[in-house]
Amino acid sequence: MQGIIAFVKIADSGSFSAAAQALGVSKSHISKTISLLESDLGVALFVRSTRKVQLTSVGERFLETCRQSLQNLDSAKKEILDLSNTPRGVLRVTLAGIFGEEYIAPVVIDMAKRYPDLKIELDFSSRVVDLIEEKFDVAIRIGHLENSSLLATKIASRVEYVVASKAYLSAAPSLKEPEDLANHNCIGERSSWSFRKRGKSFHIPVKGNFKCNNPRVLQKAALTGLGIARLPGSYAFEDIKKGRLISLLENFSEGRKDIWAVTPIRHKQNINVKIFIQEVKKHLSDDYADVLF
Repeated sequence: MQGIIAFVKIADSGSFSAAAQALGVSKSHISKTISLLESDLGVALFVRSTRKVQLTSVGERFLETCRQSLQNLDSAKKEILDLSNTPRGVLRVTLAGIFGEEYIAPVVIDMAKRYPDLKIELDFSSRVVDLIEEKFDVAIRIGHLENSSLLATKIASRVEYVVASKAYLSAAPSLKEPEDLANHNCIGERSSWSFRKRGKSFHIPVKGNFKCNNPRVLQKAALTGLGIARLPGSYAFEDIKKGRLISLLENFSEGRKDIWAVTPIRHKQNINVKIFIQEVKKHLSDDYADVLF
């Protein structure tokens, strides 16, 4: 089996060195493993040169068989995990931002302590990850979902706040309507902000002298009095509560956007996924039932 795994890694990476690094072994170990595999099969699988490694025609046919065998083995392992009552194996989760850091990570850390046979991988990324292609078990996503091949479970809701410091507002023009934002320094990456009035959504163009796609940095900038920021509740509500930031235009808020735990439908009965979602929902409802993140 080690020979098959090494063979596929080399074929995918095109390099003995890259395959060795990916598998956490030495290049000499990989070379010896492949030599033994070729000896057992009685054929050469690779054409080696100083510059690159290429598959032989036999190697190309063998690669497809090996890939299918590894996929079948992976599926069999998942079926066993699905039948287990205790989380074990690997759980890969993709998430982003302070919501992931402050409210999801503690649940995952607790699971890692309680289930030592469970190996958890957290990937913090702001991009939309393809769960199936990149082999993630769960993604934390916000707002409207379109992919019908995914199973979504609501875990919380979020509201965005338009905020500024008292220092900024004391020296700035009046702000009573979203249209008044044209007279203000609106900081952030978006060129327009959305609002809701009489049940209808609308967008207002905004401009400012500081563009940034990191909410934590925008929070800090707003606290210094640089301008008006639009922030998720996770970044804003503590400062609003303590009076460091003022919430603006609340009558025009878009309202709640749901936060989801999303997983491929084929993982519906996976015990690792089920326990993770259960623990996250319990943590958020017990400790933050009234918080709009």
